[in-house]
Amino acid sequence: METEALAERLPVRTAWEESGTVLVSGVLPPERFKALEEEAGDRLDLVRPHVHDHTAAHRDGSFATPVHCGFIPPGPELERLAYDRELLAALREATGIPRLVPRGGAVVLYRAGDFQGLHTDSSKSTVTVGIALTPDLPPMGWAPHLRQADGRQLADVVAEHGIFPEGKPFTTLPHPYNDGTVRAFAGYHFPHWRPRLTVPAGLLATMSFMDL
Repeated sequence: METEALAERLPVRTAWEESGTVLVSGVLPPERFKALEEEAGDRLDLVRPHVHDHTAAHRDGSFATPVHCGFIPPGPELERLAYDRELLAALREATGIPRLVPRGGAVVLYRAGDFQGLHTDSSKSTVTVGIALTPDLPPMGWAPHLRQADGRQLADVVAEHGIFPEGKPFTTLPHPYNDGTVRAFAGYHFPHWRPRLTVPAGLLATMSFMDL
């Protein structure tokens, strides 16, 4: 029985280890999603601009290029989800990282024309979770072939392809909308980006988790 259970889990863990991303299903029931959606909408007046124009490799190993969007601090509903034991257990199972611990979250607001150039997350974000709170949020860019690339390598990529690379081997990762599923990805180890938004607005709830 134990062997069968392990065999069922292996494909998910392999997906995480090979691609750095996995969809975790059954962790966000409709009523909880609606509460998150409404909370974000009610807190739009708290948005803080997140804007910079530099390209830099940071001391913790993360990498940044220009960004233009806004951050909304987490409300009670998002805080509860970020520290939810069932979600944490599901993420540990899906990623095979048993000592994963939550660090909190925020909501990112994109207005038409907003973007995040190619970057990697803080070293404290072993696992990043993204939840689209608007139905037409475009997918984010993803570079599966650049796992753990250093700052010099990523600077070379930007020089050759720009901050919004396109075409193979670059690809995209969509965010599920209100189907009970969340997108988890290794935001520190894999470069990702969001091209300029072409719809009026988009909201993305994010949460980060660290491997102790």
